[in-house]
Amino acid sequence: MMRVLLVVLAVGLGWWSPVLAGTQNGGLAVSYVTPKGDFDQVVGDGIGLSSIFDYPLGGNVVNISGSLAYYRFSGITLLEGTNVKSESTALWEFSGGPQLDFGRLYMGVEAGYYTNLDEWGLVPNLGLRKDMVDVSFRYKMTDDGKFMAVRVGFFF
Repeated sequence: MMRVLLVVLAVGLGWWSPVLAGTQNGGLAVSYVTPKGDFDQVVGDGIGLSSIFDYPLGGNVVNISGSLAYYRFSGITLLEGTNVKSESTALWEFSGGPQLDFGRLYMGVEAGYYTNLDEWGLVPNLGLRKDMVDVSFRYKMTDDGKFMAVRVGFFF
């Protein structure tokens, strides 16, 4: 897990640093994720680590947001009363899209690619940002790997 955290940190900082030089528009986040739909039949709840980005386009109303995230879902018991379990599943998310900023409150939608699921998805999100702390609710709502995430991030 420590290696994953270091990879997310290094890649995230390298990816966003040219854009974010001298601003507080990038940071790191942790997530609690829970599968939805048919996806909860094969995996359980999990955690995520993200490099996050939020760049204002001007006028301070429309922003471009994005993230590079690593999620790890736990395995679940497939047959009650047995030891037949699914394996834990890890996936990477590469996403970005527009975000409307209403002061501390924001909402947006990101398009993203998800490894291991090998699919594209839409992620509507709603969040609250105060100074350097960001709390958001995200829902990947398309294809087979639906999940909801509660994310707490810190901008620096």
